[in-house]
Amino acid sequence: KDFSISSMVIGGREMIASAVSLILIVSIVVSSGSVISSEKNPEMDKNLEIIFNFNSETQFGAEDANRWYESSDTVRTPGMSKAVFSLQKSKVFQRAIMFAVINPQPNGAGFAGVKSSITFEDANEKEGILLQVRGQGSLKYWKVVLTDSEFLGLTKLYTYEAKFPVNLDSEDFETIRLPFSEFKAFYRGQEIQDAPKMDLKKIGAFGLQTFGGVYDQFKQTGVGSLEIDYVAFY
Repeated sequence: KDFSISSMVIGGREMIASAVSLILIVSIVVSSGSVISSEKNPEMDKNLEIIFNFNSETQFGAEDANRWYESSDTVRTPGMSKAVFSLQKSKVFQRAIMFAVINPQPNGAGFAGVKSSITFEDANEKEGILLQVRGQGSLKYWKVVLTDSEFLGLTKLYTYEAKFPVNLDSEDFETIRLPFSEFKAFYRGQEIQDAPKMDLKKIGAFGLQTFGGVYDQFKQTGVGSLEIDYVAFY
């Protein structure tokens, strides 16, 4: 038992050290990256219906950032992963960043995410969700998580999710398109085959998450970040 406790303490210290190192590294990289206007991203399609415009100081400020909350595997006793949502502002640009540490169980179980309450009542005519992002670190796979408002606040729930990879070898931002037809219902990482079809009018929260890959053909662990310019309907 003493060995187990010592291992957990050491693991916890390593996790904290890794997270701090990640924040420092990303801060240096981002500060030397491309300049984006604080009010308007010049590459943003004017036909998009913006959900979150993290580049705009007037459309997304500190109060909006504070409405995002963590949803990670620490809700369970064995959970050891961590996610942090932060609004990065400089003199020339603004964007959101999600920092994550995945410390999975031996089978790959583990997740780290953030959420914000939202409604999609006017999205029925849209095809899907679009994100402009850049990933860094060792976490290649992420997902968008939509939570039915009927399940908000409950510990046992299923969510509608769509996974996507990011290009960790590029310094450029990339556009991710996730058709609503690709969102599937999941419970603790496992797809629920007989779940009802996603109803956008019932969605009560939008989330971003990275994960260990317990039911996937890949596994991932370590630290990573996802920088986000905006999220929109297309």
